[in-house]
Amino acid sequence: MGLFGLSRRTLRSIWETNAEGQGIVRYQPSQIEAFIDDTAPLENMLFSGGMSDIRTRAIARAVECAYLQGYSVLILHCGNQGLERGLDTYLGPGYLCAVNRTVPIYDPFCGASNDEISSLILSSSDKVCRIGAAGRYYIEGITEFIKAKGINPYCRMYITCPYQALFDKINDAEASGKITPTVAQKIISQIMQGKSDQASIENYFSILSAQADLIMAKKSDYSRSVNLSIAMRNRQILSIDVQSSTNSLLISLLVSEAATILAQGQKLVLAIDGIQLSTNDTLKEFIKLSGRNYRVILSSDDVYSDFGGAESDFFSFAGKCSTIVLSRHSSAYSCQKFSDILGFYDKQEINTTYAQSSSYYGRWGFGDTQTTSINTKREYIVKPEEIQRMALDEVFIVDKLTGELSFTQIIS
Repeated sequence: MGLFGLSRRTLRSIWETNAEGQGIVRYQPSQIEAFIDDTAPLENMLFSGGMSDIRTRAIARAVECAYLQGYSVLILHCGNQGLERGLDTYLGPGYLCAVNRTVPIYDPFCGASNDEISSLILSSSDKVCRIGAAGRYYIEGITEFIKAKGINPYCRMYITCPYQALFDKINDAEASGKITPTVAQKIISQIMQGKSDQASIENYFSILSAQADLIMAKKSDYSRSVNLSIAMRNRQILSIDVQSSTNSLLISLLVSEAATILAQGQKLVLAIDGIQLSTNDTLKEFIKLSGRNYRVILSSDDVYSDFGGAESDFFSFAGKCSTIVLSRHSSAYSCQKFSDILGFYDKQEINTTYAQSSSYYGRWGFGDTQTTSINTKREYIVKPEEIQRMALDEVFIVDKLTGELSFTQIIS
């Protein structure tokens, strides 16, 4: 007989039933790349906790899968040079276009039409510098003026535009013969129609300059400037260092670029690493609506905390993920939320009760009786404290396409 008088067979049966209920497949030490299949239909993915280089490898593999399946890819991160190096090494030369303060070549307007430029500005303007519908005319007037002088518009021209002296500049261009009177009159008419939004437009570009100056292309770099549309045409994966989660206008502008690509019928994957989603409503809404022709990959030390307490948004996103890679987290509260995602099972437990008894068989006697029973209770498949105690190179992997929850140690 075994523990508490139960037979070894019964104890083994309880253990096997609990193990089957948990359903965790335990692999020998493995490479993280082996758990992301490029032939599987691409869905949302979530990589949270543990070592940053393991998350980088997971992102790189997921991005490769997206690329092979014909998706355009935009990656946003906050100063993660390790991610850029890891992607470049994994993907090989020529596939990644990385924009950062060392390579400041981003320009959202390069190659865009008048209407596309106006739409990008209006759709990305936030509550701080909300530009009304009339502002479109003002922006189109500036764009027409730039093009009328034979110049391809680039973003810094709107930042340095002499708004207060704009009419004088137009009149001077007409007087010097750079533009015709008809063109000058059209431009002035457009600017007058949108005059009420001039202050908001100036404010927009002032904020954008402060947030994007370190990564934005200068006039001398215009010939090699890049944005999502250009990267897509070149079949390159675009990585943008947005520097800080607080650069909400820059992030909104990049999300607006992504929306423009989608409106053209393209497929897109947006990979987001280490960005506080709670700081940007545009980004949160984009993530919330992911599906159909675009997918989202979230990666962070703690993806749950990035949602800023918006539990319904977090669980909604996790519910749409085909792959979740989960490692150690320092926050007990986050661990609990990830345990909720991994789910529950019916655990069998041995319950023993004791009772005193007395009897008389020729003389009085006293003794204890022991009763053993097997009870069932709901319990986390992976307890929060287990997640908190994991080694940094250990991961749980949820594969919803196969229905498998696995555990392994990651090797290089």
